[in-house]
Amino acid sequence: MTTKRTLGIMAVVIAGLAVSAIVTIYFRGQQSALGEETGLSVTGVELNRRTHTLVGVNVTSSLASETWIRSASLVKIQSGITVASTSFSPARQVSANSQSYIPIGFKLDPEGADYFLYLVTDRGTAAKQKISYP
Repeated sequence: MTTKRTLGIMAVVIAGLAVSAIVTIYFRGQQSALGEETGLSVTGVELNRRTHTLVGVNVTSSLASETWIRSASLVKIQSGITVASTSFSPARQVSANSQSYIPIGFKLDPEGADYFLYLVTDRGTAAKQKISYP
């Protein structure tokens, strides 16, 4: 026979699992809902292998007008979970038909992993780059 306390604990655990599943699905959906920015590409990745850090990236624009990078997210491919994100304040400018350096500073798994880096623009689109580390 189970007590009321046991039933209460089981209900809390089940509710916690449900909330975590909903949050995971929500954040995965947010990344996949972003349209791809075809006019921006990541042309260089700066890694610090001693400190296991993604220091920054070079972004090349083939757009006719300037755009702004509002935020960056790093998603671990194996799990599909966002492991790091940042919002830029102020947003980082990428001029038309030019190259810009975007400092990031995300810690990477020292044992190695594959990631997707998303650079979200002011247009609601994202430049996506696969990064394999080490």
